[in-house]
Amino acid sequence: MFKIILVLLPITFCQFLHAGEFAVAPMVINIEGGKNRNIPFEFTIKAKKTGKVVLNIYDLSQIETGHMGFIAANKSNKNSKASWIKMKNKEFSLKSGEFSLAKGFIKIPSKAKGQHLAAIMVEEVQDKEEKNGITVNVRYAVVLKINAQKNKSKRIRSKTKFDNLSFSKVEGGWEFAGYFKNLSKTEGKLNTELQLRNKKKKLIGKLKLKTLSAWQRSEDGSIVYPDSRVKVFGTLPADVDVGAYQVRIKNKFNNRNQPIFRREVVLQEEVNRSPDQAEANGVAGS
Repeated sequence: MFKIILVLLPITFCQFLHAGEFAVAPMVINIEGGKNRNIPFEFTIKAKKTGKVVLNIYDLSQIETGHMGFIAANKSNKNSKASWIKMKNKEFSLKSGEFSLAKGFIKIPSKAKGQHLAAIMVEEVQDKEEKNGITVNVRYAVVLKINAQKNKSKRIRSKTKFDNLSFSKVEGGWEFAGYFKNLSKTEGKLNTELQLRNKKKKLIGKLKLKTLSAWQRSEDGSIVYPDSRVKVFGTLPADVDVGAYQVRIKNKFNNRNQPIFRREVVLQEEVNRSPDQAEANGVAGS
């Protein structure tokens, strides 16, 4: 089935929509509790101007840049969270300065494991009578972080995979990239360091690899959610002579060292080297 994935930005621009201003809090809600029972949650919507908003349930899927993709929930999809979440009201009419409390509940299925993500998209309703000019349609996503672990104190094993190393000559140095897959049942922070060593194993240079999202936010590491595969990259700024080298990639996920990825490479004055198909699979100890 074809899916439309929305990469959410704070504001999206559309033509001929009336934009009433409002605010939402909190933006992230942590859900923990027993399975097969209703776990309540709520958030506040405040109107800065008179208008209407509508609430819709979305599934979240992390894309390779590290950003979150929002997919309209579908009850026919067994992997969707649409059947987990119920909202008491899905539409609100608010006057300027007025607050309204959106209430809902989540029922975690008995077979659910690990962590899950969903979102309640808060979006303004079009006023068909006001279509003049280009206005702004504002969307806010209230992210629901659902923990379905039976034993919250038990430390989850980190299972990860790193593959598809690639490199190319770019202005100012050499750019390296690869893909990290989180096969664990929990999210985590990824810190990746690439080391370049010569034939004598001498360190020639090292750099951090991060997702595009982490680079844009100037974050120290990259957040990777369960079952997500992200691209991490970075540029070695120092001048490095062409020739044969060994690349060592050290991944630390949730403060736990993952197996070191090693690969022999030959740097040449060419752009867009073919991706390396070698893989490093690893399961860190408890």
